[in-house]
Amino acid sequence: MGIDVLFKIAGVGILISVFHTALKQAGKEDMAHLCTLAGFALVLLWVVQLLGRLFTTVQDVFKLF
Repeated sequence: MGIDVLFKIAGVGILISVFHTALKQAGKEDMAHLCTLAGFALVLLWVVQLLGRLFTTVQDVFKLF
């Protein structure tokens, strides 16, 4: 779970930036913004899931609730 998540997020960022640039050059700025928003939502979903696992682990370690 360590560094592979960072590589996933960086890969999505690079891929989205390439798509955004290509779509913007083609004159499809609306689609470029939607593509960027979709990438952001995907990464945000991953981060929220990781935070959920972190909180569960902290509860288990300290035996909270």
